[in-house]
Amino acid sequence: MAVTNTTTYTDLIANGGAVAEVLSGLVVEQLYDPTDLRALCTRVPFNAMGSDTVQIVQDATPGAFGASVAENTTVAATEYVTAHFDIQVARYSRAYAMADLIPVSGGPIDLQRIVRNLSEGVGLTFTDIICDVFPSFTAQAGTAGVNLSVDDVYDAIFTLTSALNAGPYTMVIHPTQYNDWISSLRSETGAAQFSPATAEMLGSKGPGYRGSWLNLDVYVSDSVDNNGAGSLQGAMFGQGAIAYTMAPVAQMAGAIPSANILVNAGDLLVEIDRTASDGVSAAYAHMYMGVSLAEQGRGCEILSDQ
Repeated sequence: MAVTNTTTYTDLIANGGAVAEVLSGLVVEQLYDPTDLRALCTRVPFNAMGSDTVQIVQDATPGAFGASVAENTTVAATEYVTAHFDIQVARYSRAYAMADLIPVSGGPIDLQRIVRNLSEGVGLTFTDIICDVFPSFTAQAGTAGVNLSVDDVYDAIFTLTSALNAGPYTMVIHPTQYNDWISSLRSETGAAQFSPATAEMLGSKGPGYRGSWLNLDVYVSDSVDNNGAGSLQGAMFGQGAIAYTMAPVAQMAGAIPSANILVNAGDLLVEIDRTASDGVSAAYAHMYMGVSLAEQGRGCEILSDQ
């Protein structure tokens, strides 16, 4: 005789006899862009001299000697002309708060994982700020509202070469710009072939590096700005175009109780804040950094449709 009065799994859930889901202890990363562009910029040491701004002197350019055609001719002194650029540091912070119930209930997210996430955010912050500098280049290649093409990239190379930049150059573009450029590159033949990044290249140049073309290193980042009018603002630049500095936040450690410090990495400080009345622990990360355009002639904005 068939059993008709069965207890189903749904019945157990409704009556507290079973749980609908079990949270796995395995944690995998979500898809995101980990590109860190710091290696493409010049780091300037920060010297605490009572100011939040560092002024960097640019030396005078060498000049050719003049010929003296007569004996006993006095040589007139040439003016030694220097320039400078400034980098101003500002505080960049991020915090995560976690209620006590999360670890009590067996959640796989803990304070250690949160701290690691904060540390990995340093490179992402730099990439955002570095990409914000690209629209400051006065030289431009590409056209607003038009897909990026091989000709546009050639124009940027020609611009840097005409400005006396020595290669290799670096191009940082948005994923959409990269797709448009690769699509245009499909019709190219001859010696100018794209060389995709190998595992060894990714190990040395970091995530975001896609390969080289005509001695041009190509990086892709979703931090590339949109000008608000439907155009993306990537850039091509030579060494020394962009500079950054970081104030040693670790010097603040003496004013912070040592028990509160979770990470003291020199440029990054992570500390814990406990609110006992709410049953909440929070991790606060702070760094003081600044990015600046070092020299106009060393870069070129790459403008194209989004």
